[in-house]
Amino acid sequence: MSNSHNQLLYIETVGCQMNVLDSELVVAALREDGFELTESMDDADTVLFNTCSVREHAEHKIYSQLGRLKYSKRKRPDKVIGVFGCMAQKDQELIFQRAPHVDMVVGTGQLAEIPRLVSDARRDRNKALAVSLARTGGSRDEVKSSFESYDPLRDPTMRPSPFQAYVRIMIGCDKFCTYCVVPTTRGPEQSRPPSQIATEVKALAGQGVREVTLLGQTVNSYSHVVDGRSWRLADLLESIHDIEGIERIKFVTNFPRDMDVRLLEAVRDLPKVGRYLHVPAQ
Repeated sequence: MSNSHNQLLYIETVGCQMNVLDSELVVAALREDGFELTESMDDADTVLFNTCSVREHAEHKIYSQLGRLKYSKRKRPDKVIGVFGCMAQKDQELIFQRAPHVDMVVGTGQLAEIPRLVSDARRDRNKALAVSLARTGGSRDEVKSSFESYDPLRDPTMRPSPFQAYVRIMIGCDKFCTYCVVPTTRGPEQSRPPSQIATEVKALAGQGVREVTLLGQTVNSYSHVVDGRSWRLADLLESIHDIEGIERIKFVTNFPRDMDVRLLEAVRDLPKVGRYLHVPAQ
């Protein structure tokens, strides 16, 4: 095992842009605890998988990787293996049943707990399950609270480009399309306050970011009330447009029913906003 001040972390991410952002936040938090990234699962002291449940193939890939680690865990019982994200929220205890050598399963709304759970697993070797409430597991406010997790701690080295960054403006989905598991794995829709988003974008601009992509499972459903004023995505685009240093703004993914004229006008009239609409067709 590595020196206690130089723990090695391997992280593998599958799925959407939201997962890419979640991994950035998790790595940033673990680096605060002295972890360094490695590209080798075998060398890593902690192995984390950020998972997706939209496609069955993505789940099979993760279970295959977990199978590869069974022998490694037998050789090094102190290696911490964790699964987080949408598959963790959906499968929960099933992951421990299929891969008993996994130490921790963490749902989408509990990512802030990962540093503590990793530390506990290294110290006590106990298994941990940390997931958000089911949609029927409490009141709407209780369920929303169990999914809410906005951590401004960012790690520029996790981005494919130092000039581009993702910014989460909302989480969850209330659409319940027949084919989609996202409302279950990501919880109810809830939007971040516009001031919080603007503060994060300004900080990113200060790091040298020139292009931000605003993220939401249904990003054009964004809605937040501040002092009696209702903010929609068009208002947010106008606010971010004026931030110095930001040169290009994108947003994904849109839900057709929530598209409105004001948003289309903002795309047309704001020079920094990319002139295309990301709308899934399924």
